[in-house]
Formats: sequence, structure tokens, C-alpha cells
Amino acid sequence: MAIIKQAARQTLGQLIGANNPAVTVPDDSQRQYAWTKKEVDIYWSDIQKFKKARDTGKDSASEYFIGPIVTITDKKVSTRALLDGQQRLTTSTILIAAIRDILWRMGSAEGSSTANNLHRDYIARKAGRREPMEYFLVLSLFDRDFFRDYIQDWNESTGKCPGIERPTRPSHKLIKDAYVNFEGKIAAELSIFPDDEEKLDWLDGLRECLINGLVFVEIQTPTSSDANEVFETINSRGKDLSTVDLVRNFLMEKSRSDSEKQRVNDAWRVILDGFEKREEIERFLRHFWVSKHGDVKSHSLYTIIRQNLSREFNKNPQVYGVGAFAAELEGASNRYIDLINCSTGHQAFDAALSEIEALSADALYPLLLAASERTDYDDLQDLIEASISYYVRWTVVGRRESTLLEEKIFDVAKGLSGGAGIDSATRRICDWIPDDEIFKADFEEASTPKSSQSRYLLGKIEASLRASAHVDEVVLASSSKVHVEHIYPQKPDDGLRLEDHDAWVNRIGNLTLLNGRKNQSVSQLAYPEKAFVYRDSVLLVSSDTETSRIWDSSNGWWKVEGIVARQRDLAELAISIWPGGKHWS
Repeated sequence: MAIIKQAARQTLGQLIGANNPAVTVPDDSQRQYAWTKKEVDIYWSDIQKFKKARDTGKDSASEYFIGPIVTITDKKVSTRALLDGQQRLTTSTILIAAIRDILWRMGSAEGSSTANNLHRDYIARKAGRREPMEYFLVLSLFDRDFFRDYIQDWNESTGKCPGIERPTRPSHKLIKDAYVNFEGKIAAELSIFPDDEEKLDWLDGLRECLINGLVFVEIQTPTSSDANEVFETINSRGKDLSTVDLVRNFLMEKSRSDSEKQRVNDAWRVILDGFEKREEIERFLRHFWVSKHGDVKSHSLYTIIRQNLSREFNKNPQVYGVGAFAAELEGASNRYIDLINCSTGHQAFDAALSEIEALSADALYPLLLAASERTDYDDLQDLIEASISYYVRWTVVGRRESTLLEEKIFDVAKGLSGGAGIDSATRRICDWIPDDEIFKADFEEASTPKSSQSRYLLGKIEASLRASAHVDEVVLASSSKVHVEHIYPQKPDDGLRLEDHDAWVNRIGNLTLLNGRKNQSVSQLAYPEKAFVYRDSVLLVSSDTETSRIWDSSNGWWKVEGIVARQRDLAELAISIWPGGKHWS
């Protein structure tokens, strides 16, 4: 059980004020800045509501409790290491910086003076000309330099920060986005005031709300293990976003030396620099674990990782300890980045990866991650193509239970990590692919409401038609180059609306591709008024698949039997485009 020294009420000004011990985010225990526009907007909305209530002067509205924070403090509380609360304190500091900069840019003596005081009291200051800068909130090594450069190293003469550091990590971009967001929101509020006096009053009221009105409960603990236990308890009741951070904290806790801690930090630096979005890091961690151990759900991922690694580390840490796991994770992250970016450097394999991306077939990544650990990409072509056929035939066209496919794919991935051969894995997947008869029947009845999947299916059919006709290939991947067209329109005139509209509008037989951006006015027309668009199209799926069958010219009405007939023809093509398991036997 965790030891808690005390739980103390603290205002924001007491936590990050100049006369209090600096709050430092330890390098070995805390995540990066993670608040997106959604969280920042909610924070701002809460502050605005609180300010309006506080301006009434009612005692009941004098404070706003923003939640607990967890710190490690020494006996004299001369230092404070922050374990939980970084997002709120960082966001609050960013908001104070936005107020500071707007005050300075007002150009008045009072605005400049107030900006300087705000900076010195709650962001950073120098005790003397030759003294180092004292920062009241010190972030961890992954965000520290950028935060100082963009928020804290403010020049009182120019009213600007250096802006030298580039936002190279997802957390850097989020810090910058939060600042720009606050700057815009404050400017919008100030725009209603006719003179600077009222603007200064409003800004001072916002400052006072933040500094003296925001209240935290600081949970002080004597050791990092106590703080970690409290931190995990709080975060286990929150959203899954903290899984990556909890894993890193756990690895730091289990590290037996500074070199092991450094190995973890090195791995995390590679991971943070490699992914553009935090969500991608969360997805990678789950897919990495799934590739080794089989299916696990996101909500229980951290608990399972901790339990499993604790057993492994305790068995023989000299053989498999924190350093070995961190190295394994780092190597997997580099391969995973190549997979999701379709950048392995092997043309045919990267083309297949582009299909996985177009299909949003994320379930296939753990399989490929496991397979690529000991096998060259050139030797994985049959595996990836069979997996795509399985996914298309089972999930996209067949609309069968996707969780069953995932369980099977994840089990194959686990087998590969355990030493199974690539040929054996490919044969297992081939055995599960629905046969031609089933696939053809499924395709003849299929609807695809997702435009991305429709574009993928039709794009592959187009490529097949062009190959058969020996004409040049056309790139179809970009939505700016082609769009999915409903021959019988999504919004027909009332007099031309089929009785079973929803049953037919997204049938594959009713869909085609056209060059250029979608023209809504043309798309809703009856067939005779847009027949030339299909006839003159450079795409064979529009010009050579008899779209005219869907229109009854003698009666001026849509023909559902034409949709059925066209879809039957497309199904015949689909059988060879996404082959059955015998193709790889």
C-alpha cells in the first residue's frame, strides 16, 4: 500500500509560483504532453464558466477544484517531483503565457509591466544577471527543451520566445496547438471591448481566476514507488490513453541500474520521434504485445503487460530484463513505422501495405510485425497477399464477424513469434479464406457504405480491367484524383426514388469511379443526363462495365435488375483479384 505524507490544498499560484519549490517532471516516470484540441477546449470552457461565476462575487463560486496531483516530496518539501497532474499544470502555464504575450502586445506601459510580472511570478525568472534561469515547471527530457523555447524563455525586451526548436514530436505539436488555441480564444473575448482599459480589466480577471481560483489537492508521497502506486490507481480509473506512460513508469521502476533507465529512455525517444500521433503509439504498443502473446483488449493491456513482464524479469533478469525488453520494443517500433507508412523499400510488399491502409485492416499489422522480425519482406509476399484476400472475402465483402478473424490472425502472429515458419502461417490463413463459390455469392449481394472500401474494391477492379486490356495503369489511391460515384443517386428526385432505396443505393453494382472531385449537382441527375460522363471516362470500370443497364430508357426508370446483373459481372472479376486459398498452395 502506498504511503501518503499528506494531501494539501494548493492554488495554481502556490504550485507554480515564484516563492514555492519548482515542480519537476522526472525523466524516468512521466509521459509527454498529450492534451488535444478537445481537452484544451473543455479546459477553456470550464475556466470561462468559472470566471463568470466568480465575477458575481458569491463565496460558493470563489474556487474551482481541478483535481488531484501526485508529487514526491522530501522532508522539508524543498523539491517536488510531479507524478500526476502534468497535463493540467502544463496547460495552465501555456494559458498564462498566452495572457502574458497578449498583454505585452497591447503596447502600453501597464500591459508590458503586467506581462513581465506575470512571467517572473509564474513561468520563469532570473535571480541575477549571471544566474541561471529558474523555471517553475520543468518538463521531462522529451518536452523540456521545446517547452522552454516556445513558452518559458521569454525575452522581456521583445515580448517573444526564441522559437528555435522545431516541433518534432507529437507532444511538441500539441503544446504549440494549445498556445495558438488559447491565443485565438482570448483575442475573440477581447474583441468585444472598445478600449484597452476594459481589455486590461478582463485579462486581469482571467489571471486572478487562474492564479488564485484554480485549486488542486497535492498528494505528497515520500518515494517514487509510493507515487507510482497512487498514479496508477488514479489513471486506472481514467481513459486508456495512459497505457504507454504506465508501461514506461513500470519499466523505470523495474530498472536495476541507471544504464537500464537510460536504455528505456533511448527506446522511448525513438518511439516518440517515429510516430506522428500519440494514438499511433498506443496502437503500436497493443499490436506489439498482440504479435507476441495473442489477443488482448486495450482496456486490460497495461495490467497484462505488467503481470507478464514482472514474472519474466523475476525469472532471470540477467537473461531477459528491462534493457532487453526496451531494445525489443525499439526494434519493433522501427518495423511498425515502416509497415504503417508503406516504406519498407520493397515495391510489391509496399503496394500490398497500401491496400491494408486503404482497407483500414489494422488487424493485419500484428501478423506482419511478428513475421518481419526474422524474415525478409521479399519472403512475406504470399503471407500478406493471402491475408488481404482473407480480410476482403471475410470482412469487407462477407460482412462476417471481424472479431473471429482477429482472433485467428493474432494467434498466427503469436505462433510466428514462438518460432513457427512463414509457410505454415500462410497455409493456416489460406485454410480460412472463404472459397470461390461463397465469395462470389457474397459479392453478388454486397453493399459497401464506406466510401474508402468502395474506392478500394473498385480501384482493384479497374486495375484488373486495365491489365486485361493492356492499357497504362492509372493511380487511384488519392481521393483527389478519383471519387466513388452512385449511378442510381444517393438523393434522387422524389419522382425517381426507388421504393427500396436503402437496399440498392450502396450495392457494389450501383457504384463506379470517376476522375476528379465529385460534382454533387451531376451526381444526383437521372442516367440520361449524365450518361456521357460514364461513356467518356478514362476509367474502364465506368466506360466498359455497361452502366447503362441500370437505366430503363423506354420507361424512364431505374432498373434494379441492371444493378444485379452488373454486380454479377464484377463478382466474376473479383474471384481472381482476391483469390482463394488454393492460389498459394
